[in-house]
Amino acid sequence: MKNRLLGIHMIVQNEEHHLPRCLDSLKHIGMECFITDTGSTDRTPEIARTYGATVLHARWQDDFAHARNISLPLASTEWVLCLDADEYVTHGLEELLNYLPKVHKSISRLRITIENRYGDGVEERVISQPVRLFRAHQGYRYAGRVHEQLVRSSSCRLAQDGAADIDMNKGESNTDEQSQWIEAEPLAPLCLIHDGYLASTIAKTHKPRRNLKLIERELADEPAQPFHLYNLGVTYCQLGQIEQAIKAFRESLHLTELLAPYRPTLVRDYAKTLVGTERYDEAHAILAVERRRYPSYADLHLLYGETLEQQGLEERAYQSYARATDCRKGTDRVGQSDGGSALGALYVTEAGSDSYRAYTAMARLAQKRGFLHESAHLYGLALDSMFTYAPAWTGLADVLQQSGETDENITETLLARCRENEESGHGDSTPDEMPHSYAMANEDHLVQVIYVLAGCGAYEQALKMLDTDARAARIHVADQIHWMLCANKVSEALQLAEEHWSNDDVHEVNLPVEHRMDWALACWANGLRLSEAFLATTLPQEKNVWKVMDRLLAQLTKEPRSMEPASLEQKLMQWGQQAEMVAEKVVQQAVKTGQLTLAEQLHELRARMMRDHWGTAVTLRREFAGLLYCQGYTLIAANLLIQCMTESELDAEGLFWLGETLYAKGHNDQALSLFEQALEREPDMRLARAGVAVCYMRLALEAIRQEMVRSPSSGSLLAQHTALEQRLRTTEGIPWRTLFQAKERRNQLASGTDFPMHDREG
Repeated sequence: MKNRLLGIHMIVQNEEHHLPRCLDSLKHIGMECFITDTGSTDRTPEIARTYGATVLHARWQDDFAHARNISLPLASTEWVLCLDADEYVTHGLEELLNYLPKVHKSISRLRITIENRYGDGVEERVISQPVRLFRAHQGYRYAGRVHEQLVRSSSCRLAQDGAADIDMNKGESNTDEQSQWIEAEPLAPLCLIHDGYLASTIAKTHKPRRNLKLIERELADEPAQPFHLYNLGVTYCQLGQIEQAIKAFRESLHLTELLAPYRPTLVRDYAKTLVGTERYDEAHAILAVERRRYPSYADLHLLYGETLEQQGLEERAYQSYARATDCRKGTDRVGQSDGGSALGALYVTEAGSDSYRAYTAMARLAQKRGFLHESAHLYGLALDSMFTYAPAWTGLADVLQQSGETDENITETLLARCRENEESGHGDSTPDEMPHSYAMANEDHLVQVIYVLAGCGAYEQALKMLDTDARAARIHVADQIHWMLCANKVSEALQLAEEHWSNDDVHEVNLPVEHRMDWALACWANGLRLSEAFLATTLPQEKNVWKVMDRLLAQLTKEPRSMEPASLEQKLMQWGQQAEMVAEKVVQQAVKTGQLTLAEQLHELRARMMRDHWGTAVTLRREFAGLLYCQGYTLIAANLLIQCMTESELDAEGLFWLGETLYAKGHNDQALSLFEQALEREPDMRLARAGVAVCYMRLALEAIRQEMVRSPSSGSLLAQHTALEQRLRTTEGIPWRTLFQAKERRNQLASGTDFPMHDREG
C-alpha cells in the first residue's frame, strides 16, 4: 500500500540508462510515483511501469514547466518531491519520512541537498540546496521553458535555485545575509547526487544545445530578463563559448536585483569564468564588492584570494583564503539533516571551498613564502577535512621534500598520516592486524601513498613499497616500468616490460604510445636493440620508423663519427612527419624519465636526420634545452641556450629562461639584460616584464643600501628603502617565475657531467 505522505513526480525522455538507478534508490519506500514521458523511443516507459510508476504520456512542447505541471493535479499525497532521472538518493530518505509529519503547517516548501558532480573525483562536486519538496494542492506550479521555477499562484512568490521565496516586487532594502537567512525554507534531511552534467555525459547528449534553443525563446518573449541571461551564460560555458558567456553574465549582473535569489550564484559563476580566462582585474573589481555583500560565501573568498595572488598581494590573498575557512565556523555543514538553516547553506558552493580547498591554497602560499612548517600543517588540515584530496597529498610531499626531508622520512610522514586517519575511525583496518611496517594503513591508503611518492620523485621509495604481489597488482604495470626508468633501474624495467608486453595478448591498439616509448627506452638504456615483440606492438605506419631509428641509434652509439648525414639508411627512412613525430616524442620521454645520456643521443640522431633543413640544428638544440629546463635540468639547459645564443638569435622564451637562471644566482644586472632582450623579441611577454621590474628594484635597493652606508643617518633613504622593499615583495609575489615541484627540484643541481649511469648488470 502506497503511503499518503510523499509522492515522486518526474519528467523523462529516453532515460533507460539512468531511470533504474533513480527508482532503485526510492522503491523500498512504496511511494506514489508519477512519471511524465515526453516521447521516449527507448524502454523508459516500460522500465518505469516495472517499478510501479504511473506513466503519463505527453507531447514535448519545448517547455519543461508545462511537462512538470501535468502530474501535479494528480497527486494524492501531502508532499510532492520533484526529481530528474539523472539524480538518485544517497541517504536521508527514511529520515525524511520521519521528518515531514513534524513540519509546521505554516511551512509549505522545503530544501534538499544535491551534490552536482562535474568530474570523477570525490571532491569534484558542487553542492546546492534547491526547493524540491512542497505541499500538494497549495497553488504551486512551475513556470519557464527551461530552468523552470516553482511559483505559487496565490501570491506570485518565487522559489528557485535553492534560495528563499523572495517577492521580486520588493525594493533593495534589507539585503544583508541575515534577512536572506530568515526567509529561507528549512532544510530537509534528504541528499541526492546529480551527474547529468558530467563532461562525459554532456559529450554524449545535446542538453546544452537544447537548453540554448529554449533560453533564446525565453529571451525573445522577455528581452533582457536577467534570470534568462544568467542561464544563457551558464549554457554558453557548457558549450565552450566563453566570450559569449562572459557577456551574458555581465549583462545579467547589471540587471539583476540585489534580492534575486540566484544572484549570489551568478556572481560566483561570473567571477569564476573571469578567473578561468585570466581576467583577474575584472574579477577583482567584482569580488571586492560582492564578497562583502555575501560574507558567508566561501567560494567568493576563494576566488578573491586567487585574484589577489595573481596581483602579487600574497598576504591579502592568504587572509582571503583564511576567510573562506571562517565560513565553516558557526554554521551547519551542508547536508546536515537537522532541518536547520545555515547561512552558508544558502549558496551554491563547490565542495571544500570552506575547508580543504582553502587550506590547500593557504598552504601553497605559505610554501611559496618559505614558511614550510606552517605549510605542512595547513596541508594536514586539508587532509583532515578530505583525506583523499589529491592536491593536499601532493603538496604535503612536496613541502617535505623542499624542507630537506629524506625520502624515507617523507614516506614515514605520509604513512603516519594514514594511521592517524584510521585511528580516528576512517580506516578499514587497524595497525595490530598488519604483519609488516608498510601495512600500517589499509591497501587503498598505501596505494595512494605510493602514487604520491612517485609524484614527488621519490621513485625508490615508491618501488620499495611494492613489497607484496597483491599490492604490486594494484599498481598499473606501465606505472611501475616508468618509475623504474626514473629510478634508473633499467634492467628491472626491461624485464617487467618483456614479461607483460611480450605476448600474443598485446595488440598495437592496446599499448598506448607512452608505454611503448618506455619499453623502447628500457631496451636502449640496457644497450640492446628493439625486440621483435616490441615491434609487434607498433602501429603499422610507425614500424619502419622504429626499425630505422633503432639501427641508427646503435650505429651512433658505437661509431658516432662514421655516420654520414646522407647515408643509405637515412634515404630509406624517407624522413617525414610521421618519423619526426615519433622522434620528438621519444626524446621528450627520455628527458622525462631522466635518461639524459640516451636523450642526448636521440636528440643528436634527430638533429642529423633533419640536417638538410635550414637552421634546424639550432632550432632543435633550443627545443631540447626547453625540454630539459621544464624538467628542472636548469644548468644543462642554460649551457645549451648559451650555445644557441652564440650561434644564432635566441627566442624570447629561451632568453627568459637564461635570465631566470641568472636571477636565481643573484646576478640581477645580467638577468635584467636578458629579460629586456626577451621583451624586445616579444613586447607582450608578461613574465619578462615582471622580471625586468624585479631586477630594477633589486638593483635600486642595492644602490640605496650603498648610499645608506655613506649616510647612515638619512631618514629619507631609510623610508625609500622600506617602500621599495614592499613594492619588491608585491612584484615578487606575482606568479612570474617557473614553478618547479619536487621532481624538478631534484634535477636542478644536475650538470652536463651528471648524466646518470644505468644498471645494465642489474
